[in-house]
Amino acid sequence: MTRLMFLGTTVALLSFLSSDAFGQGAIRGGFRGAAVGGLVGGKSGASTGAKVGVVTGATRSAIDRESQARTQYQSTAEYQNYQGANFNQSSPNVIMSEEVGTTTQAEPATPAKPAGESVISKDGKPIVGATFPADWKQQTGDNYVSAVSADGHCWSMFVTINSTSNKEAALKKVEDGLQNYMNNIKFDKESKTEKDAAVVTGTGEGKKAGTQLVFVAGVFDAGNGQLVAAGFAADAKLADQYKETVRGICETIKHTGDFQQ
Repeated sequence: MTRLMFLGTTVALLSFLSSDAFGQGAIRGGFRGAAVGGLVGGKSGASTGAKVGVVTGATRSAIDRESQARTQYQSTAEYQNYQGANFNQSSPNVIMSEEVGTTTQAEPATPAKPAGESVISKDGKPIVGATFPADWKQQTGDNYVSAVSADGHCWSMFVTINSTSNKEAALKKVEDGLQNYMNNIKFDKESKTEKDAAVVTGTGEGKKAGTQLVFVAGVFDAGNGQLVAAGFAADAKLADQYKETVRGICETIKHTGDFQQ
């Protein structure tokens, strides 16, 4: 099992990974490598993204190239004959079911509204925020926001944890929640411990369609002791097509203190 703990910013939490079958090469060059290198290593980019709530600069260009390549691939016979994961039809939100509040449907952000930031608040005060791509379908509740890519192959979610203030206990709830959506879960073997955020990463098989998935799920302190659970999942075969998009989402994450700047 992997429990990655990073000191400092929330962006360290969201290191995304590709299929376990790719081994160390995937860690360095796949989703995890993109997130760690672009967010933990690239503090200025993450800081700029967090302040303005949108993706800019080199990351924006990389996302655009990735989106174009994904569109081209989706026109091929290989893709059209592939029955992959569709999170629009089978939502991984059940992973966080113990913590979520009332569900409401949010209007998707549009190009005309680039500041389409989703913010989770508590007692009228913002706790955590993130900006998803304009074409992702968002869903919100009293204490969470989730979003699924337009093609249904990538998912993300942020939830404030109200049941405990202990990171390890909160992470255990998230780990247990993975079993609500996946079978044959395999946690990665590498481990690293620091202080601020606790993360588990690995692969699993979707219960509904049996599709191979990759995931990252964890817990971090958004400020003033308020814990937030965060998660990403993607179809394992298509995960490489989302590494820059995930990097971009992570660069827009705001903690409680960021809203006061």
